[in-house]
Amino acid sequence: MGVHLAPALAVLRAEVNQRWPHRDKASDGWIGDAAHQARKSDHNPDGDDSSVNAADFDRDGIDPLLLVRRCIEHPSTQYVIFDRTIWSRSRGFRPARYTGSNPHDKHVHVSVGHARSLEDSTRAWGIATATASKLGDRTLRKGNKGSDVRELQSLANRLGGRLSVDGVFGARTEAWVRAFQTSKRLAVDGIVGPKTTAAIRAATKPTPKPAGRRPGTRTVRRGLSGEDVAFVQRFIGERRCGKASGTFDARTEEGVRWYQRMQGIGVDGVVGRVTWTRMRVTVGY
Repeated sequence: MGVHLAPALAVLRAEVNQRWPHRDKASDGWIGDAAHQARKSDHNPDGDDSSVNAADFDRDGIDPLLLVRRCIEHPSTQYVIFDRTIWSRSRGFRPARYTGSNPHDKHVHVSVGHARSLEDSTRAWGIATATASKLGDRTLRKGNKGSDVRELQSLANRLGGRLSVDGVFGARTEAWVRAFQTSKRLAVDGIVGPKTTAAIRAATKPTPKPAGRRPGTRTVRRGLSGEDVAFVQRFIGERRCGKASGTFDARTEEGVRWYQRMQGIGVDGVVGRVTWTRMRVTVGY
């Protein structure tokens, strides 16, 4: 058969591509480069059947923590690495700090077991049908991880917090929750339950603005400037648009085109009705 990606990972890749057909694949990979070949690695062909038992998936254009969650629930998975964290079957998939030279902050690494029954499995991973968790779906506390924690951190930053939006409910996130609960005269326990969730939702509900000033009230394109342009730049992110200058330049246009490809909508680099609608749905307007 020659060198090939383990069938279990081929199924995973197909599901990832099905759920996020316009995702970025720049950091994808499976067969190892020279650096991998110089050492033991799941990116190198297996000695018994030439299968490669590891695959990397670019983090852009997907929900990486949803991918991690589905992978650690699959019986073929040996370990997953993402953003300096490793989940290993040998540790019961409890998250641990990953100290390797590559932080895996640009992609999710998935390795499957070398037993034939594991690497050749065609069992579904559940990526295509999985529902992304949202704030309010579960009670959140220190130690939790996931897309709902990431949403909590994003909302906290809209209220003046300075948290890393990494999906990890650590000490800084807990400290912000306690401070917020104190300000709202709630029970101060650092846990985001129904009452705290409702208060955060109420506090981040958009305040009506005069016509012409709220993002989404006009079409913006290259050459324009203003707060709505800055909103687009902040929403898509500095990596794609650069710093939020409020000026719709060439880099911002490329960032908008990237976002439109990720969302599967018309790619024209112009933020019009359809693109604004998609952004407002995403941020909860």
